[in-house]
Amino acid sequence: MMHHSPAFIKNKSDRYLKGQGSMKKLKRTAAGLLLAGVMCVQALPMTAWAVDLPASDVVVTDSDTIVSDTAPVLVEATTNVPVEVQCDTSQTDYFTFEDNGDGNYTVTGTTEAFRELENVSLTLAEDVKFIGEAAFANCTNLKSVDFENEEMVLYKDAFHGCSRLKAVAFEKIVDMLDYAFMGCEKLTTVNLTNTKLGRVGNEAFSGCSSLEEVTISITDKNCEAAQLNGIGQHIFGESKAFGTAFTLTFQLNMDKSNMMTISSGFYDSNRIREVRFEGDGEVGIGNMAFRNNTMLRNFDFSHVVVVADDAFEGCTQLSEIQLKNKNLRYIGDAAFLGCTSANDIQIALNDKLEIGEYAFGRRQKSEGNVKPYSMTIYTNNKDAYVLPDNFEREDRLLNTFEVVGNGELYYSDGNFSYCENLTKVNVGNALGFGREAFVNCYKLKSLDLTSAHLFDNEAFKNCAELESLKLGVYDDSQWYEGAFDDIMTATSDEDGNKISSTLELYMNNTERPFELGKKGVNCSANIEFTSMYNLTTVKTYGDGELRLNGGQFSSCRQLESFDFSNVTFIGKYAFVNTGLREAKITRTDIMIENKAFGSCDNLTLYGYTGSTVEAYATANNIPFVALDGGTTTTSTTGQGSSTTTTTVTTQGSSGTILLGDITLDGRVDISDAVLLNKATAGSVMLNEQAKDNAECYADGNIDANDSTALLQFLVHTIASLPVRE
Repeated sequence: MMHHSPAFIKNKSDRYLKGQGSMKKLKRTAAGLLLAGVMCVQALPMTAWAVDLPASDVVVTDSDTIVSDTAPVLVEATTNVPVEVQCDTSQTDYFTFEDNGDGNYTVTGTTEAFRELENVSLTLAEDVKFIGEAAFANCTNLKSVDFENEEMVLYKDAFHGCSRLKAVAFEKIVDMLDYAFMGCEKLTTVNLTNTKLGRVGNEAFSGCSSLEEVTISITDKNCEAAQLNGIGQHIFGESKAFGTAFTLTFQLNMDKSNMMTISSGFYDSNRIREVRFEGDGEVGIGNMAFRNNTMLRNFDFSHVVVVADDAFEGCTQLSEIQLKNKNLRYIGDAAFLGCTSANDIQIALNDKLEIGEYAFGRRQKSEGNVKPYSMTIYTNNKDAYVLPDNFEREDRLLNTFEVVGNGELYYSDGNFSYCENLTKVNVGNALGFGREAFVNCYKLKSLDLTSAHLFDNEAFKNCAELESLKLGVYDDSQWYEGAFDDIMTATSDEDGNKISSTLELYMNNTERPFELGKKGVNCSANIEFTSMYNLTTVKTYGDGELRLNGGQFSSCRQLESFDFSNVTFIGKYAFVNTGLREAKITRTDIMIENKAFGSCDNLTLYGYTGSTVEAYATANNIPFVALDGGTTTTSTTGQGSSTTTTTVTTQGSSGTILLGDITLDGRVDISDAVLLNKATAGSVMLNEQAKDNAECYADGNIDANDSTALLQFLVHTIASLPVRE
């Protein structure tokens, strides 16, 4: 570049110089010293004038340049060269215009420019394109700056420390480097809306404590390669910076195939009150981009497709989070951890979305104004979506969780574990639940899990206040140890209200009975619903068969009603010590093991005459009511009370012995077992032929051993009679 000597200022009637203080004359002085650059393009004639400077604002237009000082200043003219002005004759610092060889000029200035002037307004000519390093730094009396050039470039510290600067034609700036407006504490509005905007340097507006509105144009130039490369670090200062809260608007002017990514440059910029986006385009939020911004209340997430790790962690005033962009791809670890004021969180799932651990978890009820919140997930996914491990683990502010849509979901390990204030859940089309998925969510009131096939270890352990639980049963169901341990155990809520609960089983299995409580095809261990102290009712639906292999509902003391429609087997201790008063069992061939209803002191069994239910009732001295109106009944009044006996005499047709044919009808079926049970209980007497046929256990006696042997034969646990010692 070529450095020129100072030029004279041309005094035109429509352009004037005004300065504060006494009348001053322009004097001749040495050439100015180049410091850094602003570009100015205005040729001046080779003439000279002495100009008096009246007190007032300073306005510089076209080739005019302000002259301000405590002493006279000399300006000399050179043909077709912009103005160069010395501001203080006691120093050698100048505004210097330097030819760049392309028709543009660079201007530099002294840190003492405009000293002792007030309310300075500066207009730079159209040919001024570049403002160099510290050109107007610490010009504390500068009030406003306008540019006639539409593509201004500002170098480092260009207006650093201009503490009274209120208005700048930001829309004409295409690049600014570090600290360009640092310390301009009177600035209220920044409109970087030039569609060619490239760089905004580090801490460009740090210390601008009066900001209210900031608008930044996002272009392909500053958004290259899917990164907001043009936006520097901490452009609004760091966390300890003080000042007003302001609104930040991004105008999306980049190609639609590009993505704007806000990097950690906004980390700890805790004065941003609201963030908006205008136009079309996708937005990514980088790691820790808004971390600990405690002033941030509103954020427009409609364009956001990526939220990186810790991006909004600690934004304690953020009021709502709506991540519903159809192209949402990533929500990082702890992305919204600690956002304690967000009372409504909405997420739209899709097949490409990945969610990190503790993405929304708040863990503790932190001090201050914190409120319970709700979360809604929209399932737009076509494939089954797997929620990440520990998705909301230990979030003690989550109150309601709801899934909208029919997309399939898997809940992973610890998804909502220890969410102790979670009261309402709609899990949607859930296929399975991982280990401890909802463990210790003891305030949950209702769960519809009818779509789920998998329940891993302790998936719903200690959901103590459940009032309604619906479970689906399938041929491929997998229930693991402890999946439902200690549920429905609270007999009253925290307000003292009594809790009564219902369990509903939807039997969708068709290939084989579902064996509850037996390690095998469907259960990894002895799955039990024991000690469910508030369980009062169990219902079953569908046609699938259910086997209760022992101990499943023992000690459910409030259990009053159980639907046995689908039950084909009742194992030992299945209902011991429950509150059952009536059990209606319509299957005539159901297998009931000894002590299945032990200690059910007020129980009455209902079934058909000649059924195994009647036989069990007779053998265990339990009141029985025949559903078919039969006349053969057994009744007792209390444990150990007297028994009303009916004597039945059977007549054999021949002397041929058919073991098990107690009724002497030529076949062996359940009616024989019923009659044999009555005989061993002493309620009927058999003739000689029937006694011979009753010797099912070859010990010479007619007793309970014969009844047991006959029942085992009927249910095919033994192949033939008699059983021998």
